[in-house]
Amino acid sequence: TINQIAFINWAAGGESSLSSKISTEYDLVYKSDKFDFNHSGNLAFGLVGYIDTRIEKTDDNIDLLWAVSLRNQKKWSLTSVLTFKSQFADGYTYPNDSTLMSTFMAPGYINISLGLNYKPDNRFQLYLSPIAGKLTFVLNQELANKGAYGVNPAVIDTNGIIIQEGENFTSELGVKLLSSYKHQIMRNIDLRTTLNLYNNYTDNVKANRWNIDIDWDTRIVFTINKIFSSVLYFHLKYDHNTLIPKYETVEGIDVIVSSSPKLQLKESFGLSFSYKI
Repeated sequence: TINQIAFINWAAGGESSLSSKISTEYDLVYKSDKFDFNHSGNLAFGLVGYIDTRIEKTDDNIDLLWAVSLRNQKKWSLTSVLTFKSQFADGYTYPNDSTLMSTFMAPGYINISLGLNYKPDNRFQLYLSPIAGKLTFVLNQELANKGAYGVNPAVIDTNGIIIQEGENFTSELGVKLLSSYKHQIMRNIDLRTTLNLYNNYTDNVKANRWNIDIDWDTRIVFTINKIFSSVLYFHLKYDHNTLIPKYETVEGIDVIVSSSPKLQLKESFGLSFSYKI
């Protein structure tokens, strides 16, 4: 996908940029007499370059799923699901590229669950697991020492010296709901959406047991021809353990004054060169 915008002597202001993203999405299914084996992946990486100034990351996603299902009825199956999510490269608090926010396996998420899957047709399926384990990895020690993404932070004495390094992973046990829907709205318009909800009912802080992690991914593909298409993409996320910093400008310098969990939204729309198998 490529997006481009240019300004020359534009009185209202603006910054010329060129951005691109490469992504792939696939599903592999093997069926036997009683079992179904499924593997799906969603990989993406994107950059934007502001002319003569800087380059920033716009998209970075590793999302892999493996599932084994025992069919006991036509629409229902006993299913075990393993998912892995992370990113390829470092992420910063742009436009400040000196404050690291994330990197590969910081965070990294592994979910292991067992539950029931309902699939009435090839368009819709709903998976519910009352026993879902979630492992959160923060393998970058700088972020782990800060307690990023819910791990226990470093122990620091009154002189600011680290007595004990921050932990690199944390575990949770909760309930997981995963739903997906795909539909051809019109002959050249396809919709695909996936909703992932997780609740940690074993949180040590009882007040946090009502928190629900949300990961909602939606894309609408407008097919122009066999090569070109336009993709409208939305990604909505909320995780109580992901703290978003709030900045205030003090004497011309942006300073972090607080951080809290917030609803995260990513949206993009652009012309794509695509190949569909």
